[in-house]
Amino acid sequence: MSTLLLRFAGPLQSWGDDSRFNHRRTYSIPTKSAVIGMIASALGRDRSANVEDLVALQLGIRVDQPGEIISDFQMVHGPKQADVTTRDYISDAIFLIGLMSDDRGLLQQIINALAHPKYPLFLGRRACPPSYPLIIGIREKPLEEALLAEPWLASTWRQPQLNSELRIVLEGNADSIDSLQHRLRDVPISYDPRNRIYQYRYVREAGHVNKNKTVQTEHDAFEELE
Repeated sequence: MSTLLLRFAGPLQSWGDDSRFNHRRTYSIPTKSAVIGMIASALGRDRSANVEDLVALQLGIRVDQPGEIISDFQMVHGPKQADVTTRDYISDAIFLIGLMSDDRGLLQQIINALAHPKYPLFLGRRACPPSYPLIIGIREKPLEEALLAEPWLASTWRQPQLNSELRIVLEGNADSIDSLQHRLRDVPISYDPRNRIYQYRYVREAGHVNKNKTVQTEHDAFEELE
C-alpha cells in the first residue's frame, strides 16, 4: 500500500456539515467529500463525473494545529429582502491528510493534478486558499503508519502553546462495535448541483500520538524528484 500525504494549511478553512438555512457550520476536520471534491476539481472532472475511484481512497487525518472556530456575519441581498447569515471558519489550522491506495499510479496522477490544477483549489470555500503547497509526497507505508511517522507540521512558534498529543481520525468499519466510532454523511456519490447525493461512512478516533514521536522519520525529502 502507498499513502499520499497532503498539507491543508491556511488562514481560514471551512468544512461544511449538514447545516442549512442561515447558519453554515464547519466540522473540526476536513470532510471526505471536500477532499475528494478538491482532487476531482484539480483533475478537471465535471460535477456530473463519476468519482468512485476517488471515493475508494482510504482517508486519514492528523490534526497538527487545531486552530479556532470563528464566525463571520454576512448580509445576503435577495430580490425582496436582505438576510443575515452566519458562516463558521477554522482559523489558523494545519491538517496532515493521508490518502491510501494500492494504485500508486492513481496517487501520482493526483500529485500531478494538484501541482497543475485545472480549476482553482481552496480549503472548503472559495474564500479559503491554501497558504502552503498542498503536496508532501507519497510514502510506501500503510495509512496510519505514514501519519504517525511524518514530522509535526505545526508552526514552530505555535508548538509550545499546543497540546502535547496529536489527534488522528481514520476510516471506520460498519461491522465494528468500537465506541470511538461515529458516522459522518460526507461520502460523495454525486456533486451534480441538480442532484447532490452523499452517503454515510464510519470514522474512528485512532487515539492520539505524542508530538515528540512524530519528528523521527526516514523519508527522503527528494524522493518525489527522482
